Order: sequence, then C-alpha cells, then structure tokens
Amino acid sequence: MTEPGAEMSRSILIVEDDEFVRALIALYLENAGYRVVQVGSGHDMFIALEKAPADLVLLDLNLPDEDGIVLARKLRARSGVPLMILTAREHSGDRIAGLEVGADDYVTKSVAPEEFLLRVRNLLARRAGAGASVPAASRAGKARMPLVFAGWLMDLDGFTLTAPDGRDVALTPGEFALLGALVRQSGRVLSRGQLLDALSGCDDGPSDRMIDAYISRIRKKIERDPKNPEFILTITGVGYKFNPHTQKTPSV
Repeated sequence: MTEPGAEMSRSILIVEDDEFVRALIALYLENAGYRVVQVGSGHDMFIALEKAPADLVLLDLNLPDEDGIVLARKLRARSGVPLMILTAREHSGDRIAGLEVGADDYVTKSVAPEEFLLRVRNLLARRAGAGASVPAASRAGKARMPLVFAGWLMDLDGFTLTAPDGRDVALTPGEFALLGALVRQSGRVLSRGQLLDALSGCDDGPSDRMIDAYISRIRKKIERDPKNPEFILTITGVGYKFNPHTQKTPSV
C-alpha cells in the first residue's frame, strides 16, 4: 500500500499536444496528489527532463514534431524512466510497437479515470520496488537478498542489474519485474499469464504479445545471442523458463 503523502513526492511529465486533453490529465493527477509538468512536443519533453528528472513520463503518440514511437525509442536510449504511452491509437500493432521500443505500459485514452490512476500508481510502485509482489519484510525496511545467476547480480532494493564484468545494465521497471519473476522461479516453466500477473497484477489487453515483447527486450540486454538464448528459454505452447546455469558468459 502506498504510504500517505507518497504521491506528493512523485513528479509526472505529461507529453500531449492537445491542451484540453493535457489539462484534463493533469487535473486527474493533481487531484490524486502528484506533481505535474506539462509539455506539448517531443522537443519540449527532452528539455523538461534535462531541467528536472521525472518519476514517470506519459507520452502521446500523435505529436506535432515527431511520432511518439520514435520519441519513445529515443527516450529509452537515454533513460530508464518509467514510460506510459497514453494515446487514442487502439490498433494492436501500435501497442506492440510501443512496448517493443521500451514503454512499460500502453493505455488508450478511452480508459476510465480510476483505471488510469491505478496503472500510474502500480507503475510508480514497481519503479520504487514497492509493488504488491514485494515481501512484507522488505516493506518493513529489511534488505532483500540479491538474485544471482551466472555472474549477474540483481539488487532488488537498489533496482540495479550488474553484468559479470561489473557494468550496470539499464532495465525499465517492467523489464526488471519480469526478469525478477523468472529468476526467482529458475528451472520452472511460467506461462505468459503468470508472467503478466507478476508484471502488472492484471490481465488486460493482448497479454501473450505483451509478454513476448518484454522477453525480446530483456534477451537483447542479457543474452550473448538473443536469437539463440541461453537464459530465457521458450517452451513452445506453454511459456518461458529461466536457465541460470549457462556455461557461456553473456555480453551486453
């Protein structure tokens, strides 16, 4: 559960060119206790982030200067800031494209305000390592043991992934949550439905393709050869299994 007043310390950047829609989104968020910064273009988004880091970026796809999918890719190349695409585009191809370039969630503007705010809260909680899947002992302030596999180290409290050669590998909140779920259940086959539950706590949208997009992104970051993975194995017709005992040292 979110601590009282926690929202007040969270800053959300809204990137939306429609002034009315932008103001409405800002109103919902401010009434929920969040601090809000508003911009109307991709160019202004990067300027705003340089001035002050955000805890979450809400990105429209139909912007005047550049397509939102392109902007999402550029943003993800620079930062691991939580990213929610909030758009009128409802085509599944757009949804998958957004997730593939690094968005943590894809929400259409037809969403109910209550669901929208819940998704925002859940995404911020995952980023802070305080989601529903976090053990009560950790929420009470006790440090959690890191997850270790083949020389890699996942610091669950510091929200970091360190490669065998000591390099930090940037993961989005969704990628971190999904990889953590796989590593904790090493050797066990997890269905896409189980992974979706671990990721967001809800079964909404094209779940199979959503999980596949996340897996593809994680493989690119931890596998020596993403096309022939050694860690995250596909179990055809079932789901995925994590193999922690690969004999090769992956590179990133």
